Amino acid sequence: MNQPVHGEIVALVTHARQVPALERERFAARLRDEWTGRALILETCHRVEGYVVGTVDADQRALGDSLPAGGKALTGDSAVRHAITVAIGRDSVVVGEDQVLHQLRTSVDSARAAGALDPVLERLFAVALQAGRRARSWRHGPPRSLADVALASIERQSGPLHGRDILIVGAGRMGRLAAKAAVASGASVAIANRSADGAEALAATTGARIEPFDTGVRIGAFDGVVVALAGPWPISAATIDALRGSTTVVVDLSVPAAVPARAAEILGARLITADALALVESEAREPQDKTAARFEALIDRATSEFLRWLKGRDGRAAAEALINYADREREAELAALWRRLPTLEPETRDAIEGMTRHLATRLLREPLERLGRDSDGRDERAVRDIFSL
Repeated sequence: MNQPVHGEIVALVTHARQVPALERERFAARLRDEWTGRALILETCHRVEGYVVGTVDADQRALGDSLPAGGKALTGDSAVRHAITVAIGRDSVVVGEDQVLHQLRTSVDSARAAGALDPVLERLFAVALQAGRRARSWRHGPPRSLADVALASIERQSGPLHGRDILIVGAGRMGRLAAKAAVASGASVAIANRSADGAEALAATTGARIEPFDTGVRIGAFDGVVVALAGPWPISAATIDALRGSTTVVVDLSVPAAVPARAAEILGARLITADALALVESEAREPQDKTAARFEALIDRATSEFLRWLKGRDGRAAAEALINYADREREAELAALWRRLPTLEPETRDAIEGMTRHLATRLLREPLERLGRDSDGRDERAVRDIFSL
């Protein structure tokens, strides 16, 4: 389906609170297949979202085939408010987390590089990212992340982390956050990574020790394991059996899950998935009332700012289209007149053309002034309907 020039913002939204990881991954694959090149696609641990500017009817027909059960289709003002809420971090598992702002900025850059960022979306996410940065400027103390929530989940089952053995599997962004947070809590931290160089680099910056990517029977010596990988964690049967006889708590932050299905079955309640963290009601999920009210006020202001720009843009676009329409019609009539009167003197032609230009300007004055005062879009829609713009 070709992207129309004029239409509403449509947001397709799936979150771990309503849509399981496997369904979100399928939805993400479909978005990448069908919307790449014309939409902004945001993928995080807990959400997959697609934003496009299109005619509501056409996109609504596509939504039924794209959205999994539990997903939402937002249009217009609701889509705008949601995008700003996401950027601020109000809808994150850890309210105000830095990771979602980084991921959103990366998604904007990718869409722009692919030529898929409609000017309306460009403006929306510029406003959203600005609001997100402002919200984080209010923060006091070190930022919390999903890694902190993962370690807190281990702590609830195993007790205080100080002096306990914690294994971090993965040396990427989330692995680094988990390792630093675990070290800060006083835990004895080990790093395991697919790449030995990555493990060594993270260990060097945190003071952690290094373990093999598949720790084998040693896995049972760890009180907690945080897995943060971009692919599966291929552990041996011996490692899985060692988990069976241990009290080790495993938090798998990977999406899709990295822990093998057999290990997941053995761990039972000792396995905490990324989706499970999204459902945890904890202090990390909800800011204090004063901060929550401040976030909501910021969301209201940023949403209003963008909608004012959008209404003004629509009015300006309609005014430009109306002027172009009048010029085309005037020039067509003049061309027909010159064919009927080929012997007109140049001075006469210039006088007639000047008169028609002046007349068109007078006739358009009131419609253009009304478009400039248009506050609810009614005049813009009326002008487009009357002149078929």
